[in-house]
Amino acid sequence: MKRVCIIRQKYWPNKNVVRNAEALVSQGYEVDVLCLRKKGEKGQETIRGVNLHRLPLGFRRGNALWYVLEYIAFFLLSSLKLAWLSLKKRYDVIEVDTMPDFLVFITLFPRLLGTKVILYMYENMPELFASTFKTGPNHIGARLLRLLERVSAGYAHRVIVADGIPYKRVLEGHGVPSEKLTVVLNVPDDELFNIVAPAPTSDGHFRLITHGTILKRYGVQTLIRAMPLLLKDIPELRVDVVGDGDYRPELEKLARDLGVDEHICFTGWVSLESVPYFIAQADIGIVPMIDDVGLPNKLFDYFALGKPSVVSALPSLKATFDDDYVLYYQPDDEKDLAARILELYSRPEKRASLASHGQAFYRNCQWQVMKHEYLKVYEELLA
Repeated sequence: MKRVCIIRQKYWPNKNVVRNAEALVSQGYEVDVLCLRKKGEKGQETIRGVNLHRLPLGFRRGNALWYVLEYIAFFLLSSLKLAWLSLKKRYDVIEVDTMPDFLVFITLFPRLLGTKVILYMYENMPELFASTFKTGPNHIGARLLRLLERVSAGYAHRVIVADGIPYKRVLEGHGVPSEKLTVVLNVPDDELFNIVAPAPTSDGHFRLITHGTILKRYGVQTLIRAMPLLLKDIPELRVDVVGDGDYRPELEKLARDLGVDEHICFTGWVSLESVPYFIAQADIGIVPMIDDVGLPNKLFDYFALGKPSVVSALPSLKATFDDDYVLYYQPDDEKDLAARILELYSRPEKRASLASHGQAFYRNCQWQVMKHEYLKVYEELLA
């Protein structure tokens, strides 16, 4: 039996790691996962065939120094744990999931023992740094992260890119050989997001939805600022903001200040299994990102469930999705966003066309397709 270890500085269950780990288990791999540990959780247990090794570390958002300290602590602890496990199990492959990119170097000892290393790049760290800390691309921190990105990708035997062809081209431009790179789009699990006819809205409201972690860069504030403009023409409008995050109190205050709070439902955290239910009730999905930090997972969720989407016209999105799939608006422009939503409200045939084309796009990249690409990386490494 081939042995695999996946390392991710997140709590279990993290939907991406769960999906990938269970795909490997289904193919006969023995899979260990190193991850963070919440208070009250077991340090070690097996769930659905995946062996969890939780490190005694948590996570919270903070300033740049705090992030660095958390990364260093996880790097050191996971290095020690991985070295011990590697002596015990002699892994065939170790997969390191970003962020941060330099976590890949915790594999140095098992790599010397002959273990193959995969770097799974879920995020574009230089762009996220610039977005989070409001710096330019030439800031010393962003330049350092671009250097680490290149070195980390060069060190790994293979690199999986979740942010599509645009980010693959960025890495190729940095000198990473194309043959080392595989694109595996971060689409939802087919078991949860089946391509079925969505449930019709039955409460008389016209519903918008945006979901996921609530951070400033994801632009929900643009949607809230558009609400007073929209309510003039769509008095039955309702918005579901599904999820939680640090920026939620600011958004709730903004909604109260604008007098639109009665039309917005902040659900707070919901289980992954509940998300499709909220999406199924919506008429339009909104992807209001302000900063270009990669392809948003929520857009694939809307495609999967047949929802037309209004999306920020950011370069990585425009390079991936043409105008048949989504309706674009200018980022952080509530007037343009309101105009695009009104356009879809008044044109049911346009909503149907976007939904149909979005589902067609999704069928070509749904998890059953991406899983094949993911597993092929392992097969080629171990051939």
